Amino acid sequence: MRIEIKGLRAKGFHGVRDYERRDGQEFVVDVTLNRPEPFVDALAATVDYSRIANTVVDAIGGRPVDLIETLAQNIADQLLRDRPSLRSVRVAVHKPDAPLKVSFDDVICHVKRARQCPATGFVLSLGTNLGELDDNLRQGLAALSETPGVDLTACSSIYRTTPVEVGDDPQPDYHNLVVTGLTTLSPHELLHRTASIEQALGRTRPYQHAPRTMDIDIIALGDAVIDDDELTLPHPRAWQRAFVLVPWAEIAPQARLPQGPIADLAASLDHTTVSKLSPMW
Repeated sequence: MRIEIKGLRAKGFHGVRDYERRDGQEFVVDVTLNRPEPFVDALAATVDYSRIANTVVDAIGGRPVDLIETLAQNIADQLLRDRPSLRSVRVAVHKPDAPLKVSFDDVICHVKRARQCPATGFVLSLGTNLGELDDNLRQGLAALSETPGVDLTACSSIYRTTPVEVGDDPQPDYHNLVVTGLTTLSPHELLHRTASIEQALGRTRPYQHAPRTMDIDIIALGDAVIDDDELTLPHPRAWQRAFVLVPWAEIAPQARLPQGPIADLAASLDHTTVSKLSPMW
């Protein structure tokens, strides 16, 4: 799928002449984005055009460079870093007030960048059992989709699930879902981002396994195998959790954990604790 945004304008201070750096001038940028088709009719499933536009305008008004070629390259590289689902980008930088001594209409530099280092696939489990449950999930997905370096590629339906690992503590049922996506963040950067989203949505931790407005677990991140004080990947208990495996099998039945295929693991568990409610969108 190709998306074009044309005519993004802002004042910049790029050029090699003193007055260009001092006074600035208007630059105009066109961008063409090549990405997969959205998996659902929702903003979280595609690029947010306003965020793309803000990235471009910030680059125009940011650190001065001598060449519009450099500016075009910087914009393309930033877009690929921020939006992992982009396969390639084209950037055209117009400098209509370039310091030429002859009559002209425009000076344009075209740059194309294709993704060289593939983004890493991830699987996240989202759950909530306090407040407006479905709204909590929507806010969590929106916050993830707005994170630079994170794009969502699929989202399961919402499932009502019975709390597990809570002992004798009575709790309301959870609403859970699983999302897959792509990221250019490191495992610990993604962990810190998910923790900040939990906190922004009101999660507190008065005791272990307490009810929560938002819980985001990283289930898998590419082929990463990690076991440190902050993070264990793949998630060590995911293979035993129906509230993870059943939603995950809905959107990626071919996926695997070290213990076996997701579809087989899900089929082997007790499904009475999990009931499908509705699509997320």
